[in-house]
Amino acid sequence: MTKSAAPLHVTPAAVITHSIVSINGEVDPDVTVQHARTPDARIATTIGGVHMSLYNCQTAQGLLEAFAATRGQMMHLPREIPVSPAPAERPAGRAMMSIEWTRPPAYAVLAHEALNKLKTGTVHWVELYTGPITWQLRDRAALLSLIEALKRVHHVAIAVFADGEQYQADPSELGYPAA
Repeated sequence: MTKSAAPLHVTPAAVITHSIVSINGEVDPDVTVQHARTPDARIATTIGGVHMSLYNCQTAQGLLEAFAATRGQMMHLPREIPVSPAPAERPAGRAMMSIEWTRPPAYAVLAHEALNKLKTGTVHWVELYTGPITWQLRDRAALLSLIEALKRVHHVAIAVFADGEQYQADPSELGYPAA
């Protein structure tokens, strides 16, 4: 085994500052709870190759609020586009990206359209900017199933985290005072 020289700096050699996650088709999350109702409580969820860890209910509520805000742009999206099969070398349960959410993200929603590669039609999608992650939502099936998945995560977070009672309002419901 070869080993590099001892580092002179404590700062990592590189940091990923922005990533894009493209989602289409219905998603089915896997939600895991660890150390419920303790100061070390954590919810881990994997949604379509993206693993997310949440450490408080405020964050779960903030993520749900961000995705619920995209519904206003849903009319621009096709109902469902075909999901390409996963490559044989990519195991089904393997996370391709891991996100540690420590607080609710600031967010912005923007609808996009562009000509397809053959320049024979227009492709529509919605982008949700949540700080270091841009979520490209390609169809309504992805958007609606992500909102349902995050609603489940939020309901679990209410029971798991100490701040659950304070952040139990559902941002996807009518009458929620959005930011």
